[in-house]
Amino acid sequence: MIMAREPRSERQPSPRVQQKRLQARQEILQAARDILREGGVDAVTLASVAGALGMTKQALYHYFPSKDALMRSLVTALIDDEVETLVTAIEATDAGDSSLGELIRAFYDHYINNLDAFRTVYCQSQLYSAPHLGMDPTTVRDQINPRIRSLFDSLEARLAGKTRSKQKRERMRRLAYTAWTSVLGLVTMLSVADAVDDPLLHSDEDLLKTLSSVFDKAARSAV
Repeated sequence: MIMAREPRSERQPSPRVQQKRLQARQEILQAARDILREGGVDAVTLASVAGALGMTKQALYHYFPSKDALMRSLVTALIDDEVETLVTAIEATDAGDSSLGELIRAFYDHYINNLDAFRTVYCQSQLYSAPHLGMDPTTVRDQINPRIRSLFDSLEARLAGKTRSKQKRERMRRLAYTAWTSVLGLVTMLSVADAVDDPLLHSDEDLLKTLSSVFDKAARSAV
């Protein structure tokens, strides 16, 4: 009687191979960021990214099997860039009530000269129902939401400190979230104004000062 062979388990790649693969993915995503900045989301294709790196589309498939997969990872990488920028700005301030103003300005500074990145993350998929842009439910739940929560963990800790009650910490977190959504709305309006070449009535600086003043005052009042 011939015994059936056990299926051969796939060997896990060595740490060196895993590191090389991770580095290659990072280089691909950086190329996609560069193309997005220069040409907009429509310019980001498997062919354009492969060409920028001097590789074939077939080689690119080894790391990203489809444009959907590439764009999901690109959106996640852009969120990582945003969170890193905002957390760095927050941690550079003195602990206390000026953190929300810094959050607002850092968000604006991060995106104002790269509105295509902002549109890719926050506008394009909602406006055009384009699932390949990465904002599918699984990506949002498993990739985007944990990163955004980490941002508000940092803000809550910065604003509330270790001695605050649970109720006050919740108030500070809610206030931080409202500040973030407010500046997100401002940059959305600026993105629309840029797309139709119709500047807003008020200057960017006046709007930023107003938002920062409102939320910094609210943070002081919430202490």
